[in-house]
Amino acid sequence: MFRFYFILFLMLSPCLLPGQEGWETRPDLPEDFPKVEETPELLFFIQRNRNKNTIVYDLNLNPDGSLNTKKPINVYWRKFQNHNGLKDDLSWLELTFAYGYHSRKKGDHYAIKLKAYNERAIQLTFQDGQWIPLITLNGQSCVLKNLYIFADESKLWPSVKYADIYGQNILTGELIKERIYNE
Repeated sequence: MFRFYFILFLMLSPCLLPGQEGWETRPDLPEDFPKVEETPELLFFIQRNRNKNTIVYDLNLNPDGSLNTKKPINVYWRKFQNHNGLKDDLSWLELTFAYGYHSRKKGDHYAIKLKAYNERAIQLTFQDGQWIPLITLNGQSCVLKNLYIFADESKLWPSVKYADIYGQNILTGELIKERIYNE
């Protein structure tokens, strides 16, 4: 788990921010954060307290509309901070150590593990005519919607405090959030 936090913020923290008190009691995403446009390809996204730029995970479809079996997901930036949501590629370092993923076909689905945090698998499954990212949150099977990473960047080295994972229960439709603390 330490690898997730260490690599994620090694790559993404070139400047320091003032102290950020109150993180322990913040219940949800900041209200002023942008909403990622829902498209048929959108799987999930990651946002961070550092700024409003967002990492997006989309289906990688072949020209005929089928899933690219060698690389099932496209990962890219949406630069909302000062760039009006401009789409941009991630760097090699970001893909290799922080926001990239490993995928492995297992029967009728793909096991997806994010490079920076591979302790929890995402199951990319074809269901009801579409590919969906399934994950277990608080013991419930959910469609993964997004992640929010909160780090205290007030010191020389950033320190991740927690990661919030958001999903929707596949049976009830209830929105579920699980917070993972860095211990």
